[in-house]
Amino acid sequence: MAASVKNPFILTPFVPEEYFCDREKETALLCKHILNGRNVALFADRRLGKTGLIRHCFEQKEIKDNFNTFLVDIYSAGSLKEMTSLFAKEVFSSSTPLKVSLEEILAVLDSLKKPTLIAIDEFQTIQNFKESNVEAFLRTAFQKCKRCLFIYTGSINHSINNIFKSPDKPFYNSAVMMTIDVIDREVYREFAQRMFRSYGKDIDEELVYKCYDYFDGITWYNQLLMNEAFAQTERGETIDEDSFDSVYEAIITQQDFSYRELFSRFSEKQKTLLMAIAREGKEGASVTSQDFMTRYSIGPTSSIQTACSALKKNNFISDNGSRKQITDLIFRDWLRKN
Repeated sequence: MAASVKNPFILTPFVPEEYFCDREKETALLCKHILNGRNVALFADRRLGKTGLIRHCFEQKEIKDNFNTFLVDIYSAGSLKEMTSLFAKEVFSSSTPLKVSLEEILAVLDSLKKPTLIAIDEFQTIQNFKESNVEAFLRTAFQKCKRCLFIYTGSINHSINNIFKSPDKPFYNSAVMMTIDVIDREVYREFAQRMFRSYGKDIDEELVYKCYDYFDGITWYNQLLMNEAFAQTERGETIDEDSFDSVYEAIITQQDFSYRELFSRFSEKQKTLLMAIAREGKEGASVTSQDFMTRYSIGPTSSIQTACSALKKNNFISDNGSRKQITDLIFRDWLRKN
């Protein structure tokens, strides 16, 4: 284990090989697609580890030796111009804005000695760009590249499917579809205990299971809980299931200031709606049902829909079938406590 890593449950997308949990089949499949000249559309729910998987793929010898690799996160982009700026910043490693077109960037990448692999994170964002015909423009620009392959990732499954599987869309069938699910419960338990033991600590398997089950195996939450559990355990000690409340309470406390500041920005209607959805639990709420509106004295339907639209646009809530749920599950529990 690297001596400089004090906590093996790493929360950033840059995870050294020895601290990367599983994803062996997914890594092999993604590398196979790339090495066989296929563009890939990788979609999955948020915080399952798509970005980590891509960076892990980039570090594989057969990819590292044969490709220039770039990952561009366009989540914050609201236009094609802003997306181009993010591309330029990543490709040219520049912190200052560059006056360069997307076509010029792609031409530079196409001229490099090795072929280029470009991952575009949160690709469904292009559907909200203010320019018209963005998908057609990008498809044409990417098609002109002779030595570039693309990985398109997305967290909103129906949006990604719409881009790549609708016959009337420019990107139709331009990439093979790939998804990832939660890491197997037993695989994660073995990984967590191995990490603890490699540092002279231990964790009871029941605590690993409880943490895993609480957030339905979602990778980022698993790692966050294990990171805090590891921090609370001294060398030579074992942390057990009874410590779950202590671990989770510490995480919520750490987030308290930022969540309070965030909550203060919402309108009163949005605050009321968020609190009500949070109190409905994991499954979320049917926010326009008469039962929901009566229970929380919230309404009318039109104002609920307006508040929902704004919250959903900024990813504070998301769809769970016909119900709405809080996207950030820790924020959900913070709301329930306040």
